[in-house]
Amino acid sequence: MGPAAMQLRALRYFHEVARCASLRQAAERLYVTPTAVSRQIEQLEHFFGTALIERGPRGIRLTVEGECLAEQVTYTLRGFDQVRDVIASRQSQVAGNVSIHVSESIVSSVLAPVLAAFNRAHPKVTFNIVIASAGATLDALCSGEADLGLAFYLPERAEVEVTAHCQLWHRVLVSAEHPFAQCPSIRLQDLEGQPLAIPDSAYGVRQALEGAAKKRGVNILPVFTTSSLEVQKSLARQRAAVLILPQVDAEARDLGDGLVAVPIDDQYLERIRVDLCVVRNRPLSVATLRCQEMLVRAMQRHSLA
Repeated sequence: MGPAAMQLRALRYFHEVARCASLRQAAERLYVTPTAVSRQIEQLEHFFGTALIERGPRGIRLTVEGECLAEQVTYTLRGFDQVRDVIASRQSQVAGNVSIHVSESIVSSVLAPVLAAFNRAHPKVTFNIVIASAGATLDALCSGEADLGLAFYLPERAEVEVTAHCQLWHRVLVSAEHPFAQCPSIRLQDLEGQPLAIPDSAYGVRQALEGAAKKRGVNILPVFTTSSLEVQKSLARQRAAVLILPQVDAEARDLGDGLVAVPIDDQYLERIRVDLCVVRNRPLSVATLRCQEMLVRAMQRHSLA
């Protein structure tokens, strides 16, 4: 392996360390040992003649010089990946990696079916899927960490362009034994006093619920605050909590996982807009463009449903 290839590997290892803020986690993501990661970081520090990371009792952090390098490495590696994608496309192959930041509750209803179909058509493409809030998704897009963003209630940002959108329905999810499961619908007032499992205020679903509750004069009770959808669902199955989850199908009730989706009948809690977005005027790889096209078509079908 020549010096250039060795240096590129060191940059990729450093990129993972900067993202994880942990040598161990970076090593796990790279499928190498922590010692191998440390060795590559040391090579970079020797090359630049300065320390790039600092080790402490709470883990590692980047030095000022490390922060500077980390910012540049993101764009450098992205550029290499785009060149690789262009070369692959000229060889009649769609290859490369697509990074998607997405709200977790959109994954099963919108994203997963598209990725499954895409993988069958283009098996050489890999994906990095990160669960994130709308704000974190925008930040990842603008920093170059994400190619595509898929999220609820995205704030406007000049450099980010929405390329497609669809609307989902607010539903209360409860166990089959919960009294709500027998109701054709519930009112927002019915949630008063119910133990809720919802994400924190950085997430649009909670912001919408709290805004509607305030207009109604309803006091909601977030007992479990967690961004993990699986934790929310587990609590609901145990009848410890109810949760609010967007659904594509307005009529579907039995979700097949021990939970029942019940409509919320309230004019203040409107349908939820889901946006697919990219950074305006940033060139996209062939793989990213193809994935974006499939997502646009899927979201258009949801809009017509």
